[in-house]
Amino acid sequence: MSPRLFTFLSALSCKVVGFVLASAALPAGTLTTAGDGFLLDGKPFKLWGVRTASASQSPAATQHLIAQLDDYARHGLNAVTVFYQGSSGGYSNPFSGDGLALDPAHQARMVEIITACDRRGMVVVVGLFYQRAEYFRTPIAWENAVRTVTRLLRPHRNVILNLVNEQNSSLYRDSNSVFDLGDPARLIALCDLVHAEDRTRLVGAGGYDHAKNITLGRSRSVDVLLFDTNGPEDSGALFDRFVAAGVTGKPIVNVEQFGAYSAKADFPQRAGVFTTANRALFLREIDAARTRPGLHTFFFDVRWLQGTGHGQTENRYDLGGAGTEDSPGWRWYAEAVRAAAPPVLTP
Repeated sequence: MSPRLFTFLSALSCKVVGFVLASAALPAGTLTTAGDGFLLDGKPFKLWGVRTASASQSPAATQHLIAQLDDYARHGLNAVTVFYQGSSGGYSNPFSGDGLALDPAHQARMVEIITACDRRGMVVVVGLFYQRAEYFRTPIAWENAVRTVTRLLRPHRNVILNLVNEQNSSLYRDSNSVFDLGDPARLIALCDLVHAEDRTRLVGAGGYDHAKNITLGRSRSVDVLLFDTNGPEDSGALFDRFVAAGVTGKPIVNVEQFGAYSAKADFPQRAGVFTTANRALFLREIDAARTRPGLHTFFFDVRWLQGTGHGQTENRYDLGGAGTEDSPGWRWYAEAVRAAAPPVLTP
């Protein structure tokens, strides 16, 4: 064997051994990134998610979500997003005023959701701040809350942190006088804070101000761009715009398809009922993610999943029925995901 070949094979062997040892060192259920994709336990993992933002707000909501996870998994839905401060379907501030502590019961419910997902090979996008919740009175309290969550969730590796819901929302105007969440630089600094507490934790942020999304997405500190669509915007077209603007080398995730638009006049006035035109919008989202490896997407219907108006007062996380007047629900969407990306079920 020539010296040059020996040197090459030795170097290759070291790389392979190093990769195996590094992989073996990761605990089971660890989510990482590779370019614009995710890896779960080292295997490619496409996020097909559901926004269940208020699921940790009460024991009943937590148990209701967990009861649906097997049905989600059977349809290839492998991720949920839950916010500590909730959503319009129910919100609170479980943090102490200084941000140094979390309500133990609330934290236990969040961990219960995370571990239930982990057992099923699923991921949780854990959100922190919501625009209608009580806000902190000092900048250090905001930073402390981020540190507190990062520290408490360190054992749980199937988690992406989402710093703030819709960071550009005008409803943050009161809190922004203390801590401007609408400033991408502020969120980039919070991502650095997360990495200082847990260097391998995936963290991101975003909203529906797409110029700000580009600023966030270009930052090395932001591991994942977590954006929303406002109205009937096309996630595929937005993904292409982000990439063209330099948001590359990281996953891009729509964590809230269409926002509150699903309660507008263009949709039927009964929760869980969808016209042909409504369905076409959601099916377009599935196709956009299916044809773009770096784009990941989360289903959202504000009336069903957040119980907003139209005679429904409770959040529903079940798939329901076929989406018709006599069989309301969004099972048709889940079936479309299953057809686009057959699920890989854990034992």
